Amino acid sequence: MMPITLYYAPMSPPARAVILLIKELELNVELKVVDVRAGETRTEEFLRMNPEHTIPTVDDNGFYLGESRAILTYLVDRYHPGHELYPNIPKEKALINRVLHHDLCEFYTNTLGVLAPISRGLTTAVSEEMKTSIANALSNLELFLVRNDWFAGEKVTVADLSILPTIASMVHSGLDLSQFPRLGTWYDNCKVLKGYQDEQTIARQFGDLFRSMVTEGLHL
Repeated sequence: MMPITLYYAPMSPPARAVILLIKELELNVELKVVDVRAGETRTEEFLRMNPEHTIPTVDDNGFYLGESRAILTYLVDRYHPGHELYPNIPKEKALINRVLHHDLCEFYTNTLGVLAPISRGLTTAVSEEMKTSIANALSNLELFLVRNDWFAGEKVTVADLSILPTIASMVHSGLDLSQFPRLGTWYDNCKVLKGYQDEQTIARQFGDLFRSMVTEGLHL
């Protein structure tokens, strides 16, 4: 059987979430960098794998899957079923899925999503509206940590892996986590992850690039 292939962009937070999982599970995965700006996600070959032309995308011996959160859960179920990162216990799985859905529909959209005009070169200012959206999203996310140390319970799960790259990217872009003490404690706890240090290195590069594109309103 051929190894899994992950098509990704190194600075993409969703792609970095999948790489965190690969390192946690020590999966045999071939990494292929895709240059989105050069149109490499819109080639005929790539569109056959993923008509939505998004990254990350995996090719598991002819089974193609996009959307990082779907990839996270699939890889655990396929290669380490029952692993504590995504256990085969319906109630625990439901709690994890709840966080993943919140991340996709609310958190990511209202944090890095609202900063997209900067990365696209449409503006160089972080507006007050952007800051308000990010602050509200962080406050809402912190509610998941009221009763437990991790986002879906007392153990790290794919829910934490999904969220960490977004938080790390914002921290290195100017976010002061002292405003959100539960998130700050959680962020420190993430040091136990096998890919944490590598993730920090990429997050710093993300932050350096982001700050180079901003002329106003840098501190989040």
